[in-house]
This record gives sequence, C-alpha cells and structure tokens, in this order.
Amino acid sequence: MKTILRRLAVAAAVVVTAGLIGAPTALASGEHGGGGGQTILRADLAGSLPTDPALFGVAPGGAPWVIGDGEARLRHDGRLDVRVEGLILTSTGANPVTQLAASVACNGAVVATTAVVPFSTTGDAEIHSTVALPERCIAPVVLLNPRGNTAVYIGVTGTEG
Repeated sequence: MKTILRRLAVAAAVVVTAGLIGAPTALASGEHGGGGGQTILRADLAGSLPTDPALFGVAPGGAPWVIGDGEARLRHDGRLDVRVEGLILTSTGANPVTQLAASVACNGAVVATTAVVPFSTTGDAEIHSTVALPERCIAPVVLLNPRGNTAVYIGVTGTEG
C-alpha cells in the first residue's frame, strides 16, 4: 500500500513540475495571457478575383490572382508578419507588380497600412511591420495592396476554394 501511495505522490509531483516548467515558456511566447504579443489573427492568404466583394471600401483587383502559399499573422501589439509565395495573375502566370503593402482592417474599417516592400516577378514578398491598432480589434482582416494602393487589394486573409 505504501508503495502505491509513494508512486502516486511521485506521479503527482512530476505532473505539477511539468506544468510549472511549461508555464514560463508559454507566457514568454505571447500565445497566452493578455500580453502585447498575443496573436489575434493567423490566417492563410487567398488571391483576389474581380468578382470578390469590396471589403471595407477597398475594391478587388481588376484581374484574377492566385497564390501558391501565404500567411498573415497579426499580434495585439500591432506586429504584422506576412509571407507571400507565388501570388500571380492567373492569365499570365507572373506578377507584374514590383511593390506590395498590407492593410489591416479592424471593427469594419481599414485602420493601418504598412510601407511597401519589394514584390518579385514570381509573386514572393515578406512584410514585417508594426502598425497602430485600436485597443479593440474585432474581426481583423489583412488585405494585400499592389504598389501600396490602399484602394485595391490583390490578396486577402481567407481561403481559395
């Protein structure tokens, strides 16, 4: 009986210790708790189609775009990371745009836009920026703007079907 109780006590100590060891790592990553690094949006990107709706007063591009792969991550403190791979026109299989920016919408309106970054002919770009967000950012969306033109989006958080 003492052996069984001793084994249960050791097992309980291991579980508690494992929980305490993992907690600082989870808190430091910003994934849990109310810290500024908490992720509020992590989503795949989709190319725009001319038939897509205008979003927050921003029109879709005038030609169909398709993306090979891409993701946007937005944190509560405004850090925005966007990775775009193979965002090209479906008609030509290439990207004619040399610069790309990203706009962030919260609460039904565009609230910030990044500076432009280089956008390769193969449709690759990376954006690492910090934008000013309202204290509450409800239903965040990231729009990709060609040449920083905030009136048009050629990519958006979502999925291609």
